[in-house]
Amino acid sequence: MADKEYISKVSNEINKWEEESPGFLSSISDLILSPAQMAAELMIPDSVLKTISKATEGCLNALLWGADYTFSDEGVLTTVRERNNSLINLKAVYDSDDLESMDLAADSYWNQNLVAAIAQGGVTGAVGLLGLATNLPALYTVVFRCIQQIALCYGFDTSKDEEKVFILGVLSIASASDVASKQAAMVFMRQIQVDIAKKTWKKLAEEGGRASIGPLVKQAAKTIGVNITKRKALMLIPAIGALVGASFDGMYLQDIARAAKNCYRKRKIEKMDFSIKDLDSDQPSIFDFIS
Repeated sequence: MADKEYISKVSNEINKWEEESPGFLSSISDLILSPAQMAAELMIPDSVLKTISKATEGCLNALLWGADYTFSDEGVLTTVRERNNSLINLKAVYDSDDLESMDLAADSYWNQNLVAAIAQGGVTGAVGLLGLATNLPALYTVVFRCIQQIALCYGFDTSKDEEKVFILGVLSIASASDVASKQAAMVFMRQIQVDIAKKTWKKLAEEGGRASIGPLVKQAAKTIGVNITKRKALMLIPAIGALVGASFDGMYLQDIARAAKNCYRKRKIEKMDFSIKDLDSDQPSIFDFIS
């Protein structure tokens, strides 16, 4: 039986996270943040945005189908079983309502990947905007591994096409550089969940599968590239840099792990309710918004 008290606590945590500013900005006063954001945007040449967007697209294409080689699915399931030995395989985890055990397992991968991000972040943190693109592959390798390990902790099979696109949604939310971009990413994520519920992905697989996801990757890469560049530029503003510290990679991984954990456990809670709330059969698919 589900622990209703624990689920209520988690639901409140998720609601609070959804309403707050992007993680690394949530503790910064608007009096400091607003002028700093304007100053940061003026520091970003168009050529840098294009370079980083292109590098981001390359990373997304490679890691959506390659990051699972950087860890063991069985290793993750072993970690989950250490919290609840009845969760013998991925289906058992997916069908289970033991959210607390899944949270504990997810936290262990949050911490492991945070250590990895900080360890390799000395290089990324030392470079300016021009050097960011060259450091993205190492950063995104840790990021994708973290998201996929957390997904498995909640029973979601990241080898499926629909889960690849859900990962893009998590990444978009976590990469937001301001409240508006976070809210836009959450709308995108909701559309993904609707498509999963409506089994749009079965038709997608019949029509080309991975090739059909290409436009989504391109669109997500452009948005994520812009937002991560704004984050880097903000760290070059003295008023912000002094508050958020020197580790760009570590802070980014914190936001990634928090977004992944909250997005996947929200899906688990909604699955326990047997439906996605407010699901409208006429609600548009994410593919309706891609030119």
